[in-house]
Amino acid sequence: MRILFALLAVCLTSVIFWASLDQPLSAPDWKGQIRGIAYSPSHLYAEEDKDQDVTDELIRRDLAQLSKMTKRIRTYTVDYNHDRIPYIAKEFGMKVALGLWLREDKTYNEAEIERGLKAIADNPGVVDRVIVANEAVGVRAELTAREVSDYIKRVKAAIKNPKIEVGTTEVWPTWLTEPQLAEGADFVGIHILPYWDGVKLDDAMEHVTTSFEKVAKLYPGKKIIIGETGWPSDGRVKKGAVPTAEFEAAFLRQFFRLAEQKNYDYYIMEAFDQPWKGDVGQEGAVGRFWGMFDAEGNSKFSMTGPLSSFQDWAMFAGIAAGGTFLLGLLILALVPKVSVRGHLLLASVMGLVVSGALFIFDASSLRYFSISSIGGMLIIVPAGLFTATLLLTETAEWALSLWRKNRMPEIAGKLGYFPRVSIHVPTHNEPPLMVMQTLNALAKLEYPNFEVIVLDNNTSDESLWRPVAAHCETLGARFRFYHFENMKGFKAGALNKALELTDPAAAFIGVIDSDYQVNPEWLKTLLPAFVDEKVGIVQAPQDYRDANESLFKSLLYEEYTGFFRIGMVERNEHNAIIQHGTMCVVRRKAMDEVGGWAEWCITEDTELGLRIFQAGYTALYTQVSMGRGLMPDTYAAYKSQRYRWVYGAMQILKRHGAAIFKGRKAANGHSLSKAQRYQFIAGWMPWFADGFSLVFSVLALVWSGLMVVAPRYFDVPLTALSSVALALFTIKTMKTLWLHRAKVGTGFRGSMASALTGLSLSYTVGQGVLSGMLTSGKPFMRTPKCEDSAPWTHVFKVARVESLMLIGTIAAIFGTMWSTQFDDPADFVWVMALSVMAVPYASAVVVSMISISKLGRKSADQPDISPTSMKPPKVDVAA
Repeated sequence: MRILFALLAVCLTSVIFWASLDQPLSAPDWKGQIRGIAYSPSHLYAEEDKDQDVTDELIRRDLAQLSKMTKRIRTYTVDYNHDRIPYIAKEFGMKVALGLWLREDKTYNEAEIERGLKAIADNPGVVDRVIVANEAVGVRAELTAREVSDYIKRVKAAIKNPKIEVGTTEVWPTWLTEPQLAEGADFVGIHILPYWDGVKLDDAMEHVTTSFEKVAKLYPGKKIIIGETGWPSDGRVKKGAVPTAEFEAAFLRQFFRLAEQKNYDYYIMEAFDQPWKGDVGQEGAVGRFWGMFDAEGNSKFSMTGPLSSFQDWAMFAGIAAGGTFLLGLLILALVPKVSVRGHLLLASVMGLVVSGALFIFDASSLRYFSISSIGGMLIIVPAGLFTATLLLTETAEWALSLWRKNRMPEIAGKLGYFPRVSIHVPTHNEPPLMVMQTLNALAKLEYPNFEVIVLDNNTSDESLWRPVAAHCETLGARFRFYHFENMKGFKAGALNKALELTDPAAAFIGVIDSDYQVNPEWLKTLLPAFVDEKVGIVQAPQDYRDANESLFKSLLYEEYTGFFRIGMVERNEHNAIIQHGTMCVVRRKAMDEVGGWAEWCITEDTELGLRIFQAGYTALYTQVSMGRGLMPDTYAAYKSQRYRWVYGAMQILKRHGAAIFKGRKAANGHSLSKAQRYQFIAGWMPWFADGFSLVFSVLALVWSGLMVVAPRYFDVPLTALSSVALALFTIKTMKTLWLHRAKVGTGFRGSMASALTGLSLSYTVGQGVLSGMLTSGKPFMRTPKCEDSAPWTHVFKVARVESLMLIGTIAAIFGTMWSTQFDDPADFVWVMALSVMAVPYASAVVVSMISISKLGRKSADQPDISPTSMKPPKVDVAA
């Protein structure tokens, strides 16, 4: 019932939302003749169609259709076989305002005039006007007003027929500043297109009237004709002007009534849609959609009957509600039991996803395909699907984290006996005092049956490993130290060697990193979980003891802790935890079955855990901290550690893709469960989002640069694409702020610290994803501990790429603001996308600066490393 209630509530809200978009439009019926229509032939989909497909048959079919609604048309050129239009118009008793297209090319202009004069001479009584050039001065800037005026005089003299009016057409503001255009002209042809002036539909008629009167006042002795007026049915929003078929119908019906009242002489822009205009140039994609008919000659709207702003709202509402309901039933049925609030959150996000997809579909003009529109959809569709999937998976984690009904109990019970445990401590170039502290803590374990194997791997400096070897001797027979040179396989190789050296009686293997100080109760708390023979791994959280050492480390602590108190907790509910290479205990039998540690993978711990799952074992996670280690001391080390984790995850994904995506069975017949496969994929998706964001960032900078240097051919990307980038940022940030504050409990400052630190790694994570998907042979990268803080000179060195990306993004923002007029909401959305794109790069610079600052940094004291002391050291080695 909770699911149905949530879905019905969201579906009802969705229907109300779509219905609210539909408002009645003022649109008087029009049943009369139209005084004039601008005509270019139909069925022209590409530039080459103008040369090949404009036949007499096509023109005749078009004019037969138009002659039923008007007896006057205007044309734009006599090239491309358009000089045949007057000959065919004669058959239908139509008058033609013949257009001569003039450009910078004087040779072309002479040929155009010659063709036009012939058509005029051959069709007396058909051509009633000649329009010499079209927007050649004010819009295209290819000719001067004086040049156009001279051409008008030449054509008028060549015609020698006073009944044929000769003039030119320009957008109305041009006539206010270029009076020379009217010299020798019989009329002043003005284009009044409220859309291009960013005028709302409600104000369009007033705009037409005012613009007409401004021009008429300057030319009292001239006939004023409206050479173009109209409204597009699709394309970009221009300030308050929204291009839709409903608005086009309303504009025309309102204008016809106004023109009748004012006795305007006009030509409607235009008869048929012109898909050949494409997406580039001065008009952009909207240039395709000014026709009263589509490119095939089908009417786009009716001239009678009621009109509203979104007449298809019921269809969209039905699809939105139906899609949300079906998607909700599918997903919510799979989600573990949560409270009503959890179902409402999930259902609401599903409603947003479905409605968002409908908005993208509606905003992305699919009416006429072009190379650019197809290319845009090839980007938008996958990006939109990925964003929707990420949004749903992240929201599911939110809902389950906050409102899951039933949770697994913590590990409990007491041991009836004490099985042998072999604890492995791999070291490489580690500070000896730090390792000694780790061994001292192990010596205090409240467990009677264990051994410790300290295996030093390829440390060439004897001063680092010999003190540790000597210290092991003082700790007794339980502690065995080994040093090996030229060992292959990095950490995994050392751990495999430790397995060879393990006491055959040991039933369990514990792994401790060389910086971790375990609690005395570690083993006796975790071992009872292995009473169940199916349990292969028990993992305690990674925790850290140096969070108060500096402001930098306090930031890191907040970011680390979020995963272990949120992500790992939720994964544990589905038997899908990530095994970490420290604070874990593994059943030796399980390790032997799967072949030990993988030396090809730089995150051998996670990879081993996946194979143990695939072998049919379960894993348990306790939220109780059982030991604490040290965090990286520098931002460079922090980034290197995260890069290793991401790169290793990509190695795992490629090697075990069939098991993760297809559920391929292991040799023993077991396979990953659906929940486990989902958790591994969903857990890595935010990293893939950073990879996508990195690619998007680079492309965005390139595109923004092209917008600045070639604005005629490069416009701001579609709002749908910019919205994907905004959604990715919003998802990542909101999840961190919301869940961290609720589950970690360090308040708003803690959640902000976690968000800042996590965002600072976005470039590093994205780089790791891309590199991991494209390469395979990255070596193991050790995270150094007990380093000195980096000097000030390293601030931008460590974050140099992020600094460059930040500078480039800021430049792109100002370049966009300079090259656009914010006429289109897409301009604003693009600037917003660039702004949020800059946040991770700015975060990296800020965290880099904090990492080298002295804020909150304590001075280091010598630690107590006495093997005989049973008390914890007073001061940590890293303090």
